[in-house]
Amino acid sequence: MKRAIITTGGTGGHIFPALAVASELRAMHPGLELLFVGGEGPEGQAARKAGIEFKGLPVRGVLGRGLHAVPAMLRMGMSLFSALGIVRGFKPQVVAGFGGYAGFCPVLAAWMLRVPTAVHEQNSVPGATNRILGRFADRVMVTYPDLSRSFPERKVLVTGNPVRPEIAGSFRTGSSRVVPSRILVLGGSQGARAVNRVMVTAWPHLAGAGCELWHQTGSSDYESVSHLYRGMDKVRVEPFITDMAEAYGWADLVIGRAGASTLAELACAGLPSVLVPFPFATHDHQSVNASFLEKAGAAVVIPEKELNAKVLVNTVLPLIGDAHKLEAMGRAARSQAKPDAARAIAEELSRIAA
Repeated sequence: MKRAIITTGGTGGHIFPALAVASELRAMHPGLELLFVGGEGPEGQAARKAGIEFKGLPVRGVLGRGLHAVPAMLRMGMSLFSALGIVRGFKPQVVAGFGGYAGFCPVLAAWMLRVPTAVHEQNSVPGATNRILGRFADRVMVTYPDLSRSFPERKVLVTGNPVRPEIAGSFRTGSSRVVPSRILVLGGSQGARAVNRVMVTAWPHLAGAGCELWHQTGSSDYESVSHLYRGMDKVRVEPFITDMAEAYGWADLVIGRAGASTLAELACAGLPSVLVPFPFATHDHQSVNASFLEKAGAAVVIPEKELNAKVLVNTVLPLIGDAHKLEAMGRAARSQAKPDAARAIAEELSRIAA
């Protein structure tokens, strides 16, 4: 393979899997010309940081925007026109979309120009972009089995969700401490306000049990949350954790949302978790995502409407006090891991490339 396009945008849940596959494609095909096509979100900076050429489209989401859907549709038309020019000019042998509105036009343009296409769906309930593109794409790769029958069965390949290489190899066999007590709180790259607020209230009770805390708050909550922890020992607060492999290696238990990338990373790291799915995610897909780890015995799920400091403390303290339970949950998490997902997707893209 000499040239390929990857396309997505919006959040880390779309961007990180795309970059993981890009890394595998480069390893498989030395000298590969790779182009990342996205929108106006963080994907441009992420792609350039990874050393990948980036081209942006003026795309906006359409669904659920009311009157704003009209200009959004005009932008979508402009983006399709631009994507057709990009695909014609770059002449890729395959175009791979990883969801999000920014990934819609490049895949559609490639299909219109008869370039092989594929999409990857990270979540248990497919988003609108992939639901539509799945009808046209040559291959649909998924993290979870397609129980909703959203895609033609003959096109579906279960690969798992790609994770960054440093995390894919971060699995530990167990805690080196007699009484594990290190809690990592994650809310995804944007934080999780409900989890942040409850964690601050619950922390004195957990600190009294000898726990240590590393809390990723998200940028919008960092100032207020860090102020509330001021003066407390054994607390590390950051708006965003850049070295997640280090964070997972440090932690004994993770508390966080249930985005697909987070769950894939928890599985690869072999970490037990307490999950609070974001209730307003499209089709409540985080609850469905979380149910896979819960059924495996790797996680405890608390619906956000039931979350308060008392519930969190009463959930976490018995786990922290039972090293054998945490180790069993960690093994269960690892049983769900697909650390080779990025390679499996890259191999399939290589197979279908023109």
